[in-house]
Amino acid sequence: MNIVAITPRTPAEAMGIRVGDELVSINNRAISDIIDYEFYAADEELEIIIKRAGLDQTIKIIKGLDEELGIIIEPMKIRSCANNCVFCFAHQNPPGVREALNFKDGDFRFSFLHGHYITMTNMGTRQLERVVEQHLSPLYISVHVTDQDLRKKMLLYRRDDNFLEKLKFLTDHNIELHTQIVLCPGWNDGEVLLQSIRDLKELAPQVQSVSVVPVGLTKYRDNLPHLESYSPESAHEFINWFNTQAAEFRVPGIERFVYLSDEFFILAGKPIPGDEYYGEFSMIENGVGQCRDFANRFQASLPMLPPKLKQPTRLIFPTGTLGYPFLKATIESTLDAIIDLDYEIIPIRNEWLGADLVTVTGLVPARDVVTQLKSIGPADAIYLSYRMFSEDGVTLDDHTREEIEQKLGIPVYLHHEDMMEILKPWT
Repeated sequence: MNIVAITPRTPAEAMGIRVGDELVSINNRAISDIIDYEFYAADEELEIIIKRAGLDQTIKIIKGLDEELGIIIEPMKIRSCANNCVFCFAHQNPPGVREALNFKDGDFRFSFLHGHYITMTNMGTRQLERVVEQHLSPLYISVHVTDQDLRKKMLLYRRDDNFLEKLKFLTDHNIELHTQIVLCPGWNDGEVLLQSIRDLKELAPQVQSVSVVPVGLTKYRDNLPHLESYSPESAHEFINWFNTQAAEFRVPGIERFVYLSDEFFILAGKPIPGDEYYGEFSMIENGVGQCRDFANRFQASLPMLPPKLKQPTRLIFPTGTLGYPFLKATIESTLDAIIDLDYEIIPIRNEWLGADLVTVTGLVPARDVVTQLKSIGPADAIYLSYRMFSEDGVTLDDHTREEIEQKLGIPVYLHHEDMMEILKPWT
């Protein structure tokens, strides 16, 4: 691994290790990424081999147990997924989507570091043993279905991937797993879903949770297998059926084992469950509990919200069509009472991906925001959810906040679902 920086006043700098050197090994263990480096560099006595000008050099270092070695290596190259799942979002993207969304992530290292869900089909014995040796826990696993024949059909993977055996190997070695099932009506629901949950229960408590989320489809599915999305009626029917199976989902010692994503409840027109449903909200980044968490934080902020703004102010809050009713019901009465605040919550139809198919806020593209806000009239600011933007600050269709602001001619800000943060500049 190439060394790209050296931290000042560290053992690496003191021993003359330089930018441009290649880090070969630490204590006879090859270094292939940042996880290897941090795991093996934690020892106090280190024998480091670097390559400089084509020649290996051995450097011995003694450091404190908590002392940073000081080597910064090049970023990891992510491994792609080996599957072609029938519902994969990467296969139903339109032209112009940001490039990263066309890449299918299947890297267990990024699952550990960033909570990415992986299917494990490209993990062999070597990778599984590394997870155990370095205790890369928890991992986040896309299960979808445990039946091996149906896995081949849904994942379009031609051979047995020994999925349950891999899970058992990890759980036998105390690796904690959080799992996900993307539910496709007529494919992996009903009795198939129950069997998948039974199989995962056998591996509890190391398998800590199962998140069930509805399949997401766009209008760009030419030449792909036919799938149905959930309608309000079918989501309502599914939740009712799911609740009748509650006994199947109980695991001793785990407060709740199976969670439905917020999207099911909103789509079905059912109330968002209370805190007791979500426990520690550990699956919030997977769309499980985001609405309840927002409502809780908003309620907690009420005593601190201003009763009046310093001058008449008009603010615009665009959102996805799915979350619009919930957001409106949660904040409307409170904001109505703030003097000099004129606001509008605007549901943005996702015409780009399919307005009746893609309704979540995080997938709203800049082009639909711009098109649908062109006629809103004068406003002091537009507040867009940070969920619409990548870590690099671009939308699904590769636009920045600044580009949206320039096209609309109105100041555009990102919010992190904190009303106090939004209103503070105006009080």
